Amino acid sequence: MLADFTCKTLCGPVISIVSDALTHSGLRSGADFRLFVVGLDPKDTAADAARMRRAQIGLDGDGSPDSHYLRGDANALDALTKALGFRSVYDADRDQFAHPAAAFVVSPDGRVTRALAGLAVDPTTLRLAIIDAGNGVVGTLAHHIRLLCYGYDPASGTYSVAIGRLLAASGAVTIAMLALLIGLLLRRECGTRGIGTSVHRSPAQSGTPTTE
Repeated sequence: MLADFTCKTLCGPVISIVSDALTHSGLRSGADFRLFVVGLDPKDTAADAARMRRAQIGLDGDGSPDSHYLRGDANALDALTKALGFRSVYDADRDQFAHPAAAFVVSPDGRVTRALAGLAVDPTTLRLAIIDAGNGVVGTLAHHIRLLCYGYDPASGTYSVAIGRLLAASGAVTIAMLALLIGLLLRRECGTRGIGTSVHRSPAQSGTPTTE
């Protein structure tokens, strides 16, 4: 995320919303994800960043996500915002930045995979976006199966149930169950035939004389 560490309006609430969504996402902080908040204003100090962090996320060890507040010079910030496609306008009279409220999901290899609306982020959307960006490493098998039934809607910036994916996943499960059932039936039938053959041959193999 990008934020103004001295912002008095939306930056703080957006950080708090995203942090809370991460906390309740069911993913492991520090292992499955990390939260980075980058200061937009090169004039902001480390003390400003620390104040913003305490106010919106809290202290380490209180259940809040693993978070890092970063600062940079004008050149570094310009390169970052261009890479993200993020635009802001500085208001010199108020010493504030007008900018989108967005949370960017970045894959392990540095690709921006999702741009989510910061004020509308919920735990499910954020979890699916992180799993989607995790290249099969992040999340459990159940998470990945659920992702198969969801699709990202760039218009709303959220994940929603995709009927086509849901039907495909349901069809795959049905086929797998039918294949398993057929396999069990064939195995049972082969076992039954083997027992019948053994019982039929046992008198002849015994060598005991019989009379009628």
